[in-house]
Amino acid sequence: MKKKTALILAVLLLLTCAEAALADVYKDAGFIKKIPMKPKYTEEVDQHGTVEKLTYTTHAYALEEAAGKEILVEKELYVYLPYGYDPANSYNVLYTMHGAGEDERYWLSEERMGKGTLALLDRMFSRGEAEPTIIVTPTTNTGKLLSEDETEQGLRGSGPKYFWKELRNEVIPQVETKYSTYAGGDMSPESLAASREHRAFTGFSMGSVTTVNVMQHCLDIFAYFGNYSDVNVTAGIIPDGKFEEFFAAMESDEFKDLPIKFWYHGEGSADYALEGHLQFCEAIKARMADRVTDGENYAYVEFKGGTHAYNCWLPHLYNCLLVFFK
Repeated sequence: MKKKTALILAVLLLLTCAEAALADVYKDAGFIKKIPMKPKYTEEVDQHGTVEKLTYTTHAYALEEAAGKEILVEKELYVYLPYGYDPANSYNVLYTMHGAGEDERYWLSEERMGKGTLALLDRMFSRGEAEPTIIVTPTTNTGKLLSEDETEQGLRGSGPKYFWKELRNEVIPQVETKYSTYAGGDMSPESLAASREHRAFTGFSMGSVTTVNVMQHCLDIFAYFGNYSDVNVTAGIIPDGKFEEFFAAMESDEFKDLPIKFWYHGEGSADYALEGHLQFCEAIKARMADRVTDGENYAYVEFKGGTHAYNCWLPHLYNCLLVFFK
């Protein structure tokens, strides 16, 4: 009995030491480490960014795959421009995706969670906690079909699996020819690759799954990634526990030598998606130890008591902006 008690105490001591070590690794990053987030992070400031809505036409790639023909849709996205945005300067861009049941309005529109997000962004940039950054919120949803074909109406939305095509072919050109980014308005593959260290993609829940899929297909033009609440859902992208397709892409000749500048993982201890996300993180450690180092270009932050909710996702977004584009 004494030996068993001693063993339990030893394990508890090791876990405590591990938690302390993790805290030391990130103590200089300034990460928010617990919720509820302190009110100071969304306090009012004098310098406010602006939000614009863009409309564009795109292929509905998933619908086209199912129907075997071209299908065009009209979609919208939102763009946050930091206070003092000047077209004479070049800006980093963070594309961030919503979860299932939401749309492009989620992060930046006051119809949804825009009030809190905008307050946090305005404060961060006005205090110099992060470089002024353009924030873009697209959607994986279908959008408005530009024809009335009965077959099209019976098909489901584009979804995360094919969004990377829309991102490369329509979203980035729409955004980065209108606004001043490090691509300089040049949408050639060479220019997008050369500016990859000034481009990030993040998302929560289904948006986190989308982030993994974007990483799998677009590591050549993105260097920063953030996953909040889930990566391992049955969405036709990553079957439970099977990441071989993802790792095969990371180890391909095209991507194997590309550096990941920072990869952030955020969860809540009471999030129903926690188990699958942890499973993915363990797989990363096993397969990508030579490319990601905890505390250098990789972080896992878990909020005690956090659930599948905005009060976790907003501080995760804050944490990403603290370490992206450095």
